[in-house]
Amino acid sequence: MSNRPELKHRNLILEIDRNPYELNFYNSKARTRQVIIFPIFHYEGLRQYYDLLAPIIKKGYPVITVNLLTKKDRVLFFNYYFKIFKDIIFHLVDEKFIDPETEITLMGFGVGAYLVSNYEMYKEFNIKKLILLSPVNQYRDEHQISAVVASYPIPTYFHFGQLDSVTNIDNRARIFENGHKNPNVHFSCYPISGHYFYYKDLLSIRIEELYSKRGYDGLIGDWNKYRTSALPEKALYNERFFTHLYNELENIPNKQRIALLTDIFPLFVNGVSVVVGLLQKELEALGYEVYIVALWNKESPYRLIPSDTYIPVEATYASFLKGYKELEMLKTLNFTKHAKMLSLFGFDYLHLHTEYSMSKIALKLGKIADIKVLYTYHTLWNLYYEHKFGKLIGDITYKAAKGLLFNDVYKECDIITVPSKKSYEILKKESKNKVKDIRMIPSSIDVKKFEITHADLGVIKDLKKKYHLDGKKVLGYVGRVSMEKNIIETLEYIAKIKHEIPNIIFLIVGVGDAIEPLKKEIKRLKIEEYVIFVGEIENSELKYYYNLFDVFVTASNFETQGLTYFEAAASNTLILAKADEAIVGIFKDYHNAYIYHDFYDWTEKLEKALFGNNEEIISNARKTLDEYAPDLWAKKILAIYKELNPGK
Repeated sequence: MSNRPELKHRNLILEIDRNPYELNFYNSKARTRQVIIFPIFHYEGLRQYYDLLAPIIKKGYPVITVNLLTKKDRVLFFNYYFKIFKDIIFHLVDEKFIDPETEITLMGFGVGAYLVSNYEMYKEFNIKKLILLSPVNQYRDEHQISAVVASYPIPTYFHFGQLDSVTNIDNRARIFENGHKNPNVHFSCYPISGHYFYYKDLLSIRIEELYSKRGYDGLIGDWNKYRTSALPEKALYNERFFTHLYNELENIPNKQRIALLTDIFPLFVNGVSVVVGLLQKELEALGYEVYIVALWNKESPYRLIPSDTYIPVEATYASFLKGYKELEMLKTLNFTKHAKMLSLFGFDYLHLHTEYSMSKIALKLGKIADIKVLYTYHTLWNLYYEHKFGKLIGDITYKAAKGLLFNDVYKECDIITVPSKKSYEILKKESKNKVKDIRMIPSSIDVKKFEITHADLGVIKDLKKKYHLDGKKVLGYVGRVSMEKNIIETLEYIAKIKHEIPNIIFLIVGVGDAIEPLKKEIKRLKIEEYVIFVGEIENSELKYYYNLFDVFVTASNFETQGLTYFEAAASNTLILAKADEAIVGIFKDYHNAYIYHDFYDWTEKLEKALFGNNEEIISNARKTLDEYAPDLWAKKILAIYKELNPGK
């Protein structure tokens, strides 16, 4: 077990109204005009708050804990304790324990949060900040707090972490709703704080493992266990929150918080997850706290949540969508419940990246939190349904999805961004011009992610050996393996030229519902020896595969922008792509790519790609990426967040 520092303090017993109250002074000699006063409303005294106070005291803040609950006191009369607490502060000033000019921060936990939240009681003092931790308990004082939070005149920091059987989520949501209208109020919430947490089924294993590694028992959600445990061995420790808290004492409110909401779990390799992951990274670099809110299923292939910047919403695997392991469905259709839970994270901006389950949650969350939602249109759903189900059934299914889901998003989001002119025209047509404001902002890619180091060369060499690629001319495709991507056209072309280029190999990187149909087609075309299905790989491994290719090939007319073209360019891999509106003005024939229209055009340009001098085309493709730099892209998106929510 880790050893914790002894919290050195001096003690004072103060008698008011014939009752003794215990005060403990930590860092009392610190040279500062700041002090934190923390009323303790608990029989166990410091036991419950050790982990809260230790990092703050170690940081050097003077802290005064006031134990307001004596052995004689068994019933809490709040008006009485307001008076007592105020008298104690007067006494500290009168006896010069606190200089009259000292800036006081009042901090309260649970019942104590309600006590210190009554700012009106302390106007005579130099109160500069309020810190209210888990301001909810069995006495329902969250209802009283919600009535006054909109009018707090000083920086006020709310941390929500406690959720148990006595919690009223509606009251919490009301605190958030009212407080969010007040620029002085900042909200914070993490999956765990103190001895309670929410989304228990999803996060308990991960959190317990985390604490176990640090040498502590997790003690998740079991108050009786916590209450009887001895310090320092078994008290719950939440380093992230407490570190965050004492950093915030210097500057409240802190970083603004952004939610990127998507149905696609971020570990899955596809265009939406890549875009969302990069946007998170770039917004964080601009100084924001960014969370990806995604559906997650315990039984899915992605059992590990990659970091605490991902907020999972419990879902169930959509088993009827064979081959689409990334697609999830909400376990419950209680969208309001999920929205209220997410509102406790205190988001300032909401960015929706889906039209399905999470869209319902995002729109309700926006109403609860009074935040306008930005929506980015990623997928050409009319073509998707047609390719997946055929023209007739696809059209019926698409119209049903529009009526149930898409139209609400189009109607309720004031601004929608699209990545290309093609997307713009399709969305405008499909929404029947009901969208208020459509803006074309091409997405970006992380070019650095595709840089090859000396160590990477060994990995690439091993992959060449694994797939027997030495001496081969390698064509490659990366992306979702689905019929709408038109991979079958490339297979048919390879079948026609296999005798002319007998050492040609086609690598297909990705997963999807078209793998089995394509394998049947490969067998029919008698090109089994020319095609390799690589399967699913991690995002971090993409650069190795692009560097296996002599040419990146795609026959898709389904792209909204074509991020894989950008990835190939970043990898210095030559591009051979079918003409498509999505890349008009970006990739140009014989300039930074080879663009084909039919089989004869494809064969002519494939020959140039495999046997010609293409250094200038590759160089121009790389230069094209400069126009779509990630930081510039993120700044454009951020400007729209602020435009939608000018008061944030």
